[in-house]
Amino acid sequence: MSDLENEISGCVSRAEWIGVIGSPSSNISLNVELLETAYDRGIVGYPCIIEFTQDGRKNYAIGQIISVELRNPHIERHPIQKIISARGEANPLTGHHDVRRVKIGVGVVYSIEGNELKPSRMSSIPPTSTRVYLLNQEILDKLLKPYSDELFYLGKVYNTGDVLLPMIFKHFGHGDYGLGEAYHIGIFGKTGSGKSILALMMMIGYARHKEMSIFVLDPQGQFASEFKKNEINEALKNKLSRDVKIINLHNLVLSGYDLFKKILISSDFFKRRCGIYHEDNMSRAADQVVNILRGRPGTLDFQEIKPWDAYKRQAFNRVWDAILNNEHIQSNIYTSTEPRERMISAMESADRDEVYEEWRGIAKLFAYDGKENAVIIKNLIEDIFTDRAGKILIVDLSEVDIPEDIYWSDQIKLVILGELLTQLSKKAEERFRRGELLNTLVIVDEAHRLAPREKTDNEDLERVKSIFVDGVRTTRKYGLGWMFISQTLSSLDREIINQIRVFVFGFGLAWGIERQALREIIGGAEDAIQLYQSFKDPQSTLGGREFPFMVIGPISPLSVSGTPLFFVSLEYPHEFLKINNLKV
Repeated sequence: MSDLENEISGCVSRAEWIGVIGSPSSNISLNVELLETAYDRGIVGYPCIIEFTQDGRKNYAIGQIISVELRNPHIERHPIQKIISARGEANPLTGHHDVRRVKIGVGVVYSIEGNELKPSRMSSIPPTSTRVYLLNQEILDKLLKPYSDELFYLGKVYNTGDVLLPMIFKHFGHGDYGLGEAYHIGIFGKTGSGKSILALMMMIGYARHKEMSIFVLDPQGQFASEFKKNEINEALKNKLSRDVKIINLHNLVLSGYDLFKKILISSDFFKRRCGIYHEDNMSRAADQVVNILRGRPGTLDFQEIKPWDAYKRQAFNRVWDAILNNEHIQSNIYTSTEPRERMISAMESADRDEVYEEWRGIAKLFAYDGKENAVIIKNLIEDIFTDRAGKILIVDLSEVDIPEDIYWSDQIKLVILGELLTQLSKKAEERFRRGELLNTLVIVDEAHRLAPREKTDNEDLERVKSIFVDGVRTTRKYGLGWMFISQTLSSLDREIINQIRVFVFGFGLAWGIERQALREIIGGAEDAIQLYQSFKDPQSTLGGREFPFMVIGPISPLSVSGTPLFFVSLEYPHEFLKINNLKV
């Protein structure tokens, strides 16, 4: 017997013995007959360990108790049930002949080969009467000691109070602790279930890899707010040597005439100021505006005005006067006389100064002037990936402190967001063609708003959704992964759900259409669903709140078979930082 086998066997023998394997059992799910000494133990959710021999080697199976069943065949007959209904008991049958059975879903098996512990599988079934022990921290630490540098902790195993659930967050590149590809993550739960804070903790887990970049699309400003706090900033800077850059969406500068045309049309500038109502005519008008700014032959022979200077009065005057006075330009917008005259009449009656202020607000989206930390989107993406060191960027979408001289709307936000995502996807594909991986995670909070399941009439929203859908299908091999945070399963685009590899479910998805969606994901495992349904609402508990979660996927060394794991998140930020050695 090797030293490692002696150490682990010693740890297991000192653990609490709660039962033995019963019948029927399988290599996926074990039925365990509970000892009378454990009848009063609250063990649902608790992890267990089973020592058995397979192929001549010592093996250790680990699983979580997902249900407890009480059986007493003596009182299941009608006459006895009638006695109980009259007296409340039927001595000596009631109580004394009760038996309790627990079901354990096998999550992982480790085998001892020489003096090494290696992942294995349960290819046989231990015999009945094989002892089952409660897993404790001592055993876990001993089992996972070879992987201790990789472990990260988000919570404690459900219902234990003190057993930490080990997790592993590998980066998406090559080399040490790298997967060599990305995977996609989904975090779901009702408002107040703790999903955003859990996502933030996962983000910090990935931030330990200095070569990995992280983008956060933050619609409520929650991530930006957390990373402005000294405690979190100090942990990242002093413990992980990582800096976080926070940029407001309206400080991202658009570029290119194509986007300029798109913004002019999306803003309804032509409809309000020029009396141009049909989409086709607005598109023609936008083409003419760009031709005027460029000073192309056939329109006006002027020096070109770049998009970043289009907000100036000189640029506006050139455009406005050209449309008003040049018949060639007018005929390119409308071929018929009547609508041309209507357009000219609308422009002549408009207050020129008011029109310029609106034009200026739109064109300012392409300008640097008056914008703190302004940066062109394309340049931002280029700068982030200029070296091997990863960057952390939070794009605040909460629309706080938007300058009054910038035209802003939900449509503009979607256009800018679409451009950011497009440039990011292009960079990932470009890197891949050079034989490199982007090694980047994009976190999307409130994802159901940006990628709804139902089709909408909003062209810009559909474009953003199509980028997400295309991304989850194709960018995994580029080293670009996506984390979607959503309040519901049923409202997020189905293709995104289908491509997610790691699911995390907080409180609130146990009923109705959400329960059906949950069942489809975890393969109809009713015992796991019932345990999930028992989660307490964090907002309704007395005293300190706790945030329970169910996780499925390759994120913990305690579940490599896809068996659901249950845990309660660590108290944030103090306990989380302390346990992960991030407290300064």
